[in-house]
Formats: sequence, structure tokens, C-alpha cells
Amino acid sequence: MKKQVMEYASGNEMAAIAIKQIGYDLMGYYPITPSTQIAENLDIMRANGETDLVMVAAEGEHSAAGICYGASVAGGRVVNATSANGLLYAIEQLPVQSGTRFPMVMNVACRTVSGPLSIKGDHSDIMYTLNTGWLILFANTPQEVYDFNICALRWAEKVNLPVIVAFDGFFTSHQKRNSQVFVDDSVVKEFVGEYEAKYS
Repeated sequence: MKKQVMEYASGNEMAAIAIKQIGYDLMGYYPITPSTQIAENLDIMRANGETDLVMVAAEGEHSAAGICYGASVAGGRVVNATSANGLLYAIEQLPVQSGTRFPMVMNVACRTVSGPLSIKGDHSDIMYTLNTGWLILFANTPQEVYDFNICALRWAEKVNLPVIVAFDGFFTSHQKRNSQVFVDDSVVKEFVGEYEAKYS
């Protein structure tokens, strides 16, 4: 068994750790509560030299989805993170991304679609994605967020479909719990494997 270490971390932090260990090429993103910490943690990792992930801050979630799609079409491994109204703003692009069979991963920290104003955790946002052709994995704990992120990319590339890793906003996204992470990033990279883009 490969060596692991205990991390006392939130779902957002565990998502960032998995993304860093996988070694994605690009993240197109736009911050929205409660998913913002994923990009924030990755930006800290970049500043500390722990990852060379290219992070492109878009002018909105629709643009972030387009950035991810373009990078995937060009043969890159791409990841995104969003929540609530941001997910709905990007939703127009989701059926195109699945319909053209390009793999990518998006973390969704599930939250109320605010109308008129609520940011409580629920599944009203993720329910809109059920008919978009994306595979959806529901994580219940920070550990599952980590594990599902690692599995999601492998599955996405195996079946040529994008994958969402969904988890409860604030409860799973922000509450810290003991979780196990691989000590050596190469263990994760070896599991995910090399990506040979079908078109690039």
C-alpha cells in the first residue's frame, strides 16, 4: 500500500490537494461561494511552487466554462469549480462539452440558487445539470471529495465525457475532517495515467 498521511482539511482543501497532485494543465474559474476556496488554495500552492497549474480567472462562470472547453479541445487536462448561480450561468455550455465528448472535471460545492437571496447549502443548483450529459459523483465527506477527484479524471478520459464532483456547500466544502492523502504526488499521477488526447 502506498504511504498516506492524515490531513485535517475541508472538502474544498481536499479538492485542491487532489487537483495539485493530478497535475492538471489549466483551471478556468470564476470565484463564487462556497467553491471559491478551491481556486484560492490552488493559487497559494502556485505561489509556493507546489504546482505549475495555469489558472485563468475569467470574467464570469460562462467564460470559465468556455476556457476549460477550449483547453480540453486543444488536448489539455482541465478542471473547474463553481456553485449555485455560477453553475446556472455556465450551464449553456455543459451539453456542448458532453455532446462533443471532451473530458474535463468540475467541482460543484452545491448551494441554493439564490432567489431572492440565500446561500444555504442544498442541491437546487446541481439538479439543473442532470440532463446535461455529464457524469455526476456525489461526495459526502472531504475524503470522498479527494478520492472522487482522483477517480473523476480517469473516468472522464476513459469514456470521453466530462465529470462533476458534487458535494454539499458549507457542510462538506468548509467543515474540516480527518482525511487521508497520498504523500507522493507521483502515486496519484501514476493512477490517473498519461493522457493521449484524441484530438489536439
